Amino acid sequence: MTDNNIAAAIEAGQVHGMPQKLDDAGRFVAITTPTDAGTKVHDLEQLAAAYADRPRRKTGTVKVQDAASFVAYLEKHALPESEVFADPRTYQLVAVINAHQGVLDDGQGIVREDSAGHGDHRLVLDLVQTPAWKTWLALDRQWQTQAEFAEHIEDNALDVISPDAATMLELAQSFQAASSVNFKRGERLHSGVVSLHFEETQSATAGQAGDIEIPTTFTVQLAPFEGGDLTSVTARFRYRIRSGELSMSYALVQPHDVARAAYDRIVNDVAGAIDAPVLYGTPA
Repeated sequence: MTDNNIAAAIEAGQVHGMPQKLDDAGRFVAITTPTDAGTKVHDLEQLAAAYADRPRRKTGTVKVQDAASFVAYLEKHALPESEVFADPRTYQLVAVINAHQGVLDDGQGIVREDSAGHGDHRLVLDLVQTPAWKTWLALDRQWQTQAEFAEHIEDNALDVISPDAATMLELAQSFQAASSVNFKRGERLHSGVVSLHFEETQSATAGQAGDIEIPTTFTVQLAPFEGGDLTSVTARFRYRIRSGELSMSYALVQPHDVARAAYDRIVNDVAGAIDAPVLYGTPA
């Protein structure tokens, strides 16, 4: 290789390796490497931020599980342009902390848009259903054998406020004691209860009969969401008798309306504790 060729190769390598500015500010540069003749664009501001002691600005999505944590985070990080969106379909609250700013009025009738926000620093409240609420909702309108139903009542009697827990436990024990009987019929009494008539099937007690009285409705006290208030929910007893076999269930009265009301209370509590506007919907 001649001296001229060597000089040309060195000059070409220097040109390829030199950053080429792509904008007047010099933020974006293109560098072509001689090894693969590939050109890459680099954001010098982003590279500098990666090695800085702190990021240039706050980004990311934080998730919390109760209203108190949601309010506490906003108290620390909220900006004048922060917005909060409430979505009852998902039982969520979403705060866009670095949202768009509003409008500017120069006082002479000229109004223009203020600065746009990145919208990438967010806070999400994902409400968590309580174990008790999930338990009662899971068996809502589900038919069970009398033994299964009795076990459910025993396990969750403390949630029942009317009739009291002791009465519900006694009812559960009655169902367990009547495990070897034929149920004949049910009759609604004027006192507001249903009398279930049964006859013994074991040979030692053949011919003996009895009745189990159950209330037509009962009331449980539950909090649909963690950190929320307890609320009363009415349930209707249901039964059916087929070939002497008794099946039991209950029907919660409008449980979704109860959950929505509990959600709205949480939204109102949050709205009263923060300065940002609360809008029903979802952010862009």
